[in-house]
Amino acid sequence: MSTTRPSTVELRRLAASQDGYFTVEQAESLGFDHPSIQASIVAGDWTKVERNLCRLAEWPHSDLEQFAMWCAWFGGDAVISHQSAAELHGFGHLHPQFVHVSAYTNMRLADTRLAVHRLQLTPHDFESTGTFRITTPVRTVLDLAAGGISQITLDEVVGDAVAIGRVDPGVLYAEASSGTERVTERVELALSACT
Repeated sequence: MSTTRPSTVELRRLAASQDGYFTVEQAESLGFDHPSIQASIVAGDWTKVERNLCRLAEWPHSDLEQFAMWCAWFGGDAVISHQSAAELHGFGHLHPQFVHVSAYTNMRLADTRLAVHRLQLTPHDFESTGTFRITTPVRTVLDLAAGGISQITLDEVVGDAVAIGRVDPGVLYAEASSGTERVTERVELALSACT
């Protein structure tokens, strides 16, 4: 529901939590109507980044801003996951071609830079970096074990996760055991390769 007057302070607070990004819908929910949104873009206060996505013009650039951008494009409801999360956590050498996000949404985005995994995650499954959310190390491994990466690659991911102390083998095995048989077997094989 829109307020009667746009709240610039609230918009800046929201944008700060998303590395300067915000959707048109988020701005509208804070009281900005279409003419005021266009005026902010024309004045150079906001930059239109993608369809339906803006950024505060003076916001500093960072090496990780693409991850915040994609999460913001989903209204803040997406989580960096799978290969992208593994790379950010420092697990394996996956070199993903796309930014992988998990989002429980019907929103259809056709973009060759993005791989959307339609999953419903709980707060137990992700953590915050400050400007975007990312699956936990354990959830990242479980997602990769359920996906199509090779066993050799999964072994490397799990080996790195255990070696740098981001994943406890017992916790990973317990979490995997509550999943599908395929995930349990793949994680067990990967853990046995670590020893």
